[in-house]
Amino acid sequence: MPLEEAKDILFREYERIGKERLEWYDPEYWFERFKIDYDWKKLMLDYSYAISAYPDALSALRKLKDRYDLVVISNARREFIDLQIERLGLENYFSRVFSTVSDFRMVKKEKEVYLKVCREIDVSEEELIHVGDDYRFDFLVPRSIGIKAYYLDRKSDRNDDYVINSLEHLPRLLKVSIDNEHK
Repeated sequence: MPLEEAKDILFREYERIGKERLEWYDPEYWFERFKIDYDWKKLMLDYSYAISAYPDALSALRKLKDRYDLVVISNARREFIDLQIERLGLENYFSRVFSTVSDFRMVKKEKEVYLKVCREIDVSEEELIHVGDDYRFDFLVPRSIGIKAYYLDRKSDRNDDYVINSLEHLPRLLKVSIDNEHK
């Protein structure tokens, strides 16, 4: 089968399953579904050289790490997150790392994910600040339970109160936000 045809089939199947289901994030499911006779963990390691971060992410992490306890909340499997953090040298930036699909068997579409994280790190919903690039999972869902969420929309020029197009805006935005809360 030609590569382009295989990609089309794969992407159609991704769309059919949808990112609201756990299977979408599970390489074991996809390897079984397409009868791929290879170890997905080995494949992940084989291509780990391609892991990179947005330059604004590293800059923002450096500016925020001394002022905040930084936490990862991701729908990615634990193995992917751990490898990314290791390859990017970010082990000392995060106080906790949550893989919602590995740790909770849930996707961030569920309010309960954020409630569990708040309980685990012992903060109220109002104390948590969340930033993510999925409008529904990272912005609407956490805001619906009182979490101050920011939507990272890298494709937009918008920089509204809760929409940013680059993480370089976040440290300044959080400082202004915190200063306003203390007035």
